[in-house]
Amino acid sequence: MKELHIISTGISLLTNAQKAGIFPERKISDEDYWQKLLNSDIEIHKLVNFLKSSPMKNSAEMNTFLRVVEGKSPNSIEVYLFGTKTASNELCRLAIEQFLKDAGYEIYTPYEISGYFWEAKYYEPSYAIDKFKLGISELLDRLICLANTKKKQGYRVFFNPTGGLKAHVIATALAGILTDCQIYYMNEEFHEVVFLPKLFYLPKGKELELLKKLAEKRVFTSRDYEELEKNYEEEIERLEIYGLIARLPDESQKALWITNRGLLFIAESNEKI
Repeated sequence: MKELHIISTGISLLTNAQKAGIFPERKISDEDYWQKLLNSDIEIHKLVNFLKSSPMKNSAEMNTFLRVVEGKSPNSIEVYLFGTKTASNELCRLAIEQFLKDAGYEIYTPYEISGYFWEAKYYEPSYAIDKFKLGISELLDRLICLANTKKKQGYRVFFNPTGGLKAHVIATALAGILTDCQIYYMNEEFHEVVFLPKLFYLPKGKELELLKKLAEKRVFTSRDYEELEKNYEEEIERLEIYGLIARLPDESQKALWITNRGLLFIAESNEKI
C-alpha cells in the first residue's frame, strides 16, 4: 500500500548546522541574512551535505520519518513538506526536499504558511499577526483536504508534527485526529517514535461497555435512552465530548447513538482481540 507522510518542517537542521560550525550563529529572525544564504546554491548544497552526513542526528523531522519508513521502498512513499514563509525555514525545507528526492521519495509541492517574521519586516505587527492566524486556519483546511483525498485513493496517511512553530504542530496533529490518520512524533525522553492513539482518548470500563451496546443497536430512543442515561450518565457525557457518541436530549424526542468515530474505535478494538 502506498503511503503519504505529511511533515511539518522546522529549523532544527539549521540550528544544528550552526552548532556544528557550518553556519555562523545568527538570530533566526534575521531574514536578510538567511535570505542571502537562500539565494546561494553553494550554501544550500552545504546544508544538504550536512543533512546527508547524519540525517537522523541533524534533522528532527528526518529522525522520526526515517525510523517510521525503515525497511520500506521509497517508491511507495510520498512526502508533503510544509513550513513557514521565512528564509530560515525555506533553507531547511529545500535541503530536506533535496535529500528525500535523492533517496527516491516523491515530493509534493510544499505549502508556505505565514511565519510572522517575514510579514513583520514589511507590514504593521497587527497585520502580521492576522496573517499568521489566517495561515493556520488555511493550513488546517488544506491538510484535512489532502489527507481525505489520498485516503480515498487507497493511501495510508501519516502526520509528522515534529517540527515547526507550536501553532503549526498543533494544527498538524489536529488534522491527523480529524481525519483518523496515524500521527507520530519523537519522544526525546525515551529516544523512540511514539504513535498517538487516533482518538487521543481510549474508552475503558463502563464507557467501552456502553459503546458496545450502542454498536449492536446503533440508535436508542425513548425509554431505552432514559435507561442508558440512568446507568451511564457520566460515561455518556465523556464519550459525547470526544465525539464517540451523539444524542438528541429533547424531551419530546430523545435519542442516543454511536458515531462513525465510535464505530471505528469498536472495529479497531475487535481487530486487536
